[in-house]
Amino acid sequence: MKTWFYATTSILALGLTAGPLMANAAEDEENSFSIDEIIVTAQKRAENLQQAPIAITAFSGDLLREDDIANLQDIGNRTPGMTFAAFSVGQPEIAIRGIGTKEDGASASDSVIVSVDDVYIAARTAQVFDIFDLERVEILRGPQGTLYGKNSIGGSINFVTTTPDEETKIRFRQTVGDYGRLDTAGMLSGQVAENLFGKLSFSRREFNGYYTNVLVGSDLFGKQLGGGETFAYRGVLRWTPSEDLEVIFSADGADDNMGDSNREPVGSAVGFHGGDNASNPVAVNNALGGGGSAFDSLNDVEGYTDRTVEGYSLKVNWDQAWGTFSSISAYRKSTFDWLEDSEGLPASTAFVALNVSGANFFAPASSGFAFDVADAAIENTKQLTQEFRAVSNGETALNWVVGAFYSREETDRVENYYFPSIGLEIGGVNFASDMSSFQTNVSDTFALYADGSYEVSEDLTIRAGMRYSTEKKDMTAEAVVHQGIGLLLTNFAEVGASDRWSNVSWRVVADYQVTEDAMLYGSISTGFKSGGFTGSASTAERATTPFDSEKATNFEVGVKTQFWDNRARVNIAAFYTDYNNLQVTRFFQPGVDDFGQFITENAGKAEIKGVETEFTFLLTEGLEMGGSYAYLDAKYTEYAGSPGIDGSADFSGNIMRQSPEHSLSLYGKYTHELEDGSSLSAKVNYRYQSLTYYDPNNNDITTIPAYDLWDGRIAWNSPDGKWELATWIKNIANKEYRTHVFSQRGSRIAFALFGAPRTYGFTGTYSF
Repeated sequence: MKTWFYATTSILALGLTAGPLMANAAEDEENSFSIDEIIVTAQKRAENLQQAPIAITAFSGDLLREDDIANLQDIGNRTPGMTFAAFSVGQPEIAIRGIGTKEDGASASDSVIVSVDDVYIAARTAQVFDIFDLERVEILRGPQGTLYGKNSIGGSINFVTTTPDEETKIRFRQTVGDYGRLDTAGMLSGQVAENLFGKLSFSRREFNGYYTNVLVGSDLFGKQLGGGETFAYRGVLRWTPSEDLEVIFSADGADDNMGDSNREPVGSAVGFHGGDNASNPVAVNNALGGGGSAFDSLNDVEGYTDRTVEGYSLKVNWDQAWGTFSSISAYRKSTFDWLEDSEGLPASTAFVALNVSGANFFAPASSGFAFDVADAAIENTKQLTQEFRAVSNGETALNWVVGAFYSREETDRVENYYFPSIGLEIGGVNFASDMSSFQTNVSDTFALYADGSYEVSEDLTIRAGMRYSTEKKDMTAEAVVHQGIGLLLTNFAEVGASDRWSNVSWRVVADYQVTEDAMLYGSISTGFKSGGFTGSASTAERATTPFDSEKATNFEVGVKTQFWDNRARVNIAAFYTDYNNLQVTRFFQPGVDDFGQFITENAGKAEIKGVETEFTFLLTEGLEMGGSYAYLDAKYTEYAGSPGIDGSADFSGNIMRQSPEHSLSLYGKYTHELEDGSSLSAKVNYRYQSLTYYDPNNNDITTIPAYDLWDGRIAWNSPDGKWELATWIKNIANKEYRTHVFSQRGSRIAFALFGAPRTYGFTGTYSF
């Protein structure tokens, strides 16, 4: 603790002193170029990023397009303290500072809140963000409660799209690349009629997939898998009937058809799952020729993800002498249909009949995997939100934000599990085990919030806020074993339960402008996440037993500096979070005869501390470098979980899930002006993430090992700035790296998803 404290204070002191020192060294230089100012709305009013006393990472729309950032995985790789994983394409697992959600049942709540243009997106299966018209993305780290309608305990990700005005804007982009990549995107924005402005944008992506099926004798043999097509669109009408009234209507949607995700066996424990036999997934993978590469597939079932999303919002801004009153109404719905071969292996041809003595799980590995399971889910969601907000005009020493928020979320989810090699033998006929979990949930959330700031002096500002929230969940659950035996679920008729969780969150912040170029802040903030019910619960009792809400208190100090004639920017944040009752989802094995069970339970306490820094330097007029670094120490301090066959489940002292100790992102960009007025630019990106655990027992086989990635890009820009032609390459070294891992059978076997291999292509963009 002392070491962390001394390191933190030293880094903060360095941030405060570096600015004046470098400014003095460069005071004779001509200020011919500088870092662009970044405007954010994280605190519900437009302000300079360097004046916002909160840990924020902001990506401009130009940067998102330049680096071809199209999903949360790419954003997570560049945001200090944030990690992104996905059980499937439509089931993201986002963590900020080690705080995230693994539970994907109908009654789950997210630790990190995602919104688009002030509209909170409730369903993770509906979080689609391949939007071509983004103005910026803001990632807020730490609890966010007093300025947002939906409380966030880990952080918030805000997507902000461009607003149409009188200026006509046209943008068109075409990308071609290997693996059959063909992407097309476009935007048209401008004035439609007097006081009426409009915008249309779309993005379509297509590729053939990175995996090749190598299962000899399969109908899929030789087929390229994992590709797909995605299409996203957005339409906006903005009406300004008077100088003080603005009405914005927005409609957006997406239609995704994605291919197989290809699970890869990455570990098995000694004992039952050891040896060269059908119960060892690694042995099966090697025996059938799939162990040579993570992109060799042995699936005997071709998975897919089909997803449709649509949303509508109406935002009204009414300016008054005292400030602005806003009303934000939104309706969203989505359908998610998914199938996955959960282990990426063929089912064993040696059927295991559990009602016949001498059931053999140890057939030769070449026969296939004895515990093969196909997992499928269909989820339908509907969401209605209404927020009212009043923001003062910022012209006095006292400024404030007050608001009220309501949301209703309806989720209907069916998940099916099919075990082709394990079941019962009746009358000489084998019956494979087939079972389904049926879940529904209705959540009603209501909140009142207020936040204010007072300028004590020209340099010192005090801020405080409070939010009351209450959330009620009404759920039903049912489990049906269609045939065979209930390996994961037991038969139970529909049951229902209801519970409510309420909380008062608050924050206190002080920020001080130490110099013209450096601002120091300190804050204490609290966060809350409602409880819920375990998804795909094995018994009626577990299905109707709620897990409790989470609470966190975050202590943070930070410094934001911009110096060297505005050619250097360094922002640093250090934090300590006291976390109580955090919700942990495990797939554990309570008994020898069980395949395993899902459970979400509350760990007692956790402590999270770390330091995050972001930096940008304009070294010369054409040379820029920057990046970010995060150090994270996140551990369970009190956690006695439900014990399984491996005995004690005391995880106290273990590292939390999705909490890499070190993460680093760097880039360098050089631009050279040509004689004809055009320019050439070259950019290199580097990313590193240290070892990450994915089970609370810190099992060595359920990890994402440390990895690093290099990307490169060269672009030509026309003299008039309308054309850009770029060639790019990603994962230059062709590294095989994991993006997600999960375990079964009490963490004795593990399976992973892998990131994309080396890819390259060409992108042309026209802007007017």
